[in-house]
Amino acid sequence: MLEKDQRDDAEFQRLLHRLADGPLDQTETEQLESLLLDQPERQTQYLELMCLDASLMELGEISKSVPDYHISHPQEKKSVPWGVWMLTVCAVACLVVAVVLFVSTGNERRQIAQQKDPAVQEETNQTTNEQSPQEPFSKATLIAGHRAVFRGTRFPTLTGSRLRFAENYMLQDGMVKIRFASGAEVILKAPALFQVAQEEELVVNLGQCSVYAPEGAEGFKVSTPTSNVVDLGTRFSVTVAEDGASNVSVVDGEAEVSSLSDPRKKRLLKGETAYVGTDLNLMDGDRDQSSQDYIDAIPDHLIAYESIPDEQGRAKSLASVSVQRAGVQRIYQVDDFILPVVNHYRPGSHAFGVVPAEAPAEEFNRFGPMNLLFASGFINPGGEKEIHQGEFQLGRNGTPGMNLVFEQPVVNGPGPDMIIFDAQSIAHSLEGDVFHLYPQTNHPTARPMTVRKYDIDGHSEQAQIMTGCRLTQLSPDFADDGTPLPIVARSQLVHQVPSRLFAVGIDLDDMQIPPGGSITGLFLQDAQDDADRIDPVVIVGLPPR
Repeated sequence: MLEKDQRDDAEFQRLLHRLADGPLDQTETEQLESLLLDQPERQTQYLELMCLDASLMELGEISKSVPDYHISHPQEKKSVPWGVWMLTVCAVACLVVAVVLFVSTGNERRQIAQQKDPAVQEETNQTTNEQSPQEPFSKATLIAGHRAVFRGTRFPTLTGSRLRFAENYMLQDGMVKIRFASGAEVILKAPALFQVAQEEELVVNLGQCSVYAPEGAEGFKVSTPTSNVVDLGTRFSVTVAEDGASNVSVVDGEAEVSSLSDPRKKRLLKGETAYVGTDLNLMDGDRDQSSQDYIDAIPDHLIAYESIPDEQGRAKSLASVSVQRAGVQRIYQVDDFILPVVNHYRPGSHAFGVVPAEAPAEEFNRFGPMNLLFASGFINPGGEKEIHQGEFQLGRNGTPGMNLVFEQPVVNGPGPDMIIFDAQSIAHSLEGDVFHLYPQTNHPTARPMTVRKYDIDGHSEQAQIMTGCRLTQLSPDFADDGTPLPIVARSQLVHQVPSRLFAVGIDLDDMQIPPGGSITGLFLQDAQDDADRIDPVVIVGLPPR
């Protein structure tokens, strides 16, 4: 055990050194999270590093006149004791403070001289205005996203973040919506490479871009490697291929298009298109494609969830969910949730339940109402690779999977009608586990669906760490109601590998339930696409409005 602690400490120090040099990648971030759990001393060191880093950044912003110091780092890194590293950081901080004080003193002396000589004052004001640096962050703001995954950016990409000028943002998956200062709104669909060039200019080097420019946003500009598009009060789309060729389609209103080789502008009206290839020749585009390229809204989806934390800040139970329905954000609290009853569970190769770490030794999962505790319920249900055909059999030798009956029907309203949470070990896939859902309903058009993507997965900063838990290994024995009984002697070890809580909103439209129609329950199966199994720890239905 001591040897393991020493290895963990060494790895923790290595990650701190990496963090001091620049952002960690996804794997390193998750590894650092696991090393911080239940480790007060490491948490203190981490916080000290963050505080010092923030202080140095703040000092760097005190005066834009402070010269840049470029410190070269040797290619081969050697382990440095924590104390020495801290002294070095403090020394650099002191050096920055000294430079700032020196510059500030010089500015004060200059101000005194300017007060004596008005000509000097006027000349200085002109110089300051000419040299004032541009604000690094634009007013363009990320206002929405759907399964958005960014790669390579050094700056925040959460909803509400302002975009940095001239920063290349690589959207690898999903969609984002950006609002500019004029009110112009842009939806970008992955893969997309873009940057904000000016307050009212977006550069798109790859991807699909849909623009809505309301009254007052005329003049908004989209630049591509081959063309420039200027809005005249309209809705239009711009699609840029990897080679830089661009296709512009006006859905409503007007826009002006020009090639980079020819400043003359072509005015496009509703329904018209233009294409600029790598030869920079401007020609008519594909009209049939125009309506298909434009995206007028981010799809309805689960936006976020809130939890009640344990003493260490990990998610203990579900408190609320924030969902976009019919384009409007709605928040649902505990009293709004429709809970299911579990009356059948047949596992695959690994039969487990999960209980809170502090639960009594004899605690195990039982059939009955599902609760909102994340560390509670049956996990690793069995399944089939293909969609199940025929009736489902319940009981000890029944169909592999889990059967759920809701306490009241779940009605198909706009957007997501249910939320399913999957407890995903940090050692497993960032995408989450694929699973099948079969609706229980009288509607003849109803169909099963396969869920392959989560609204909140391992790529999302919204995915929370689950509270501590114990895995209850199940025996071949059953209670009178069919509940699998645990092997108590093998169910006392607190699980040491953290899990993150992925979540996905389920729209009954996707199971061909008509608007206003309802389901009374679900049968859930793992899709058996890999060695991992879904851990559906919390499932809730939502009211239709």
